[in-house]
Amino acid sequence: MRDGRPRGRVIWAPVAAAALSGLVIGGLARLLMRGIALAVGGLTGMSLAGTVAILVAFVVLALPAAVTAAARPAIMHAGRWVTVALTGLVAARTGLGDAKIIVLADDDQLTPITMLIVAFAAIVVAHGRLAQHLTRRFRALPHAPAEALRTPDARPV
Repeated sequence: MRDGRPRGRVIWAPVAAAALSGLVIGGLARLLMRGIALAVGGLTGMSLAGTVAILVAFVVLALPAAVTAAARPAIMHAGRWVTVALTGLVAARTGLGDAKIIVLADDDQLTPITMLIVAFAAIVVAHGRLAQHLTRRFRALPHAPAEALRTPDARPV
């Protein structure tokens, strides 16, 4: 690489950033989905399979933003908004799976539901931004020389 950083960092930084941002935002989304179910009086159980599927989906959806984090500004913004658009679509379809329940909700349920939907929108926008921020941070980590990684000799000098 021209900047002296190892080539592997170009690959692992976006992957690690997508994984971390996907786990964080996916976890928050899962909690918000349960909040909406609770607000409308639905089932509030969380299955392990459903949670894992949501987390994996959010990790994969973070990849466009993470991969374009170090690109020119136009490409970087496009990558971020691809992540936001795809995440928003998936979150809306999954989190608001039964829209009839929300439409038929009582007046006292509308405020918490509205707040949860706004929170969904906020984390969806944060998803792409977090993935790009983490990618840039991971790429900027200092390179550890091979000598620093070796175990020190236990013999006294």
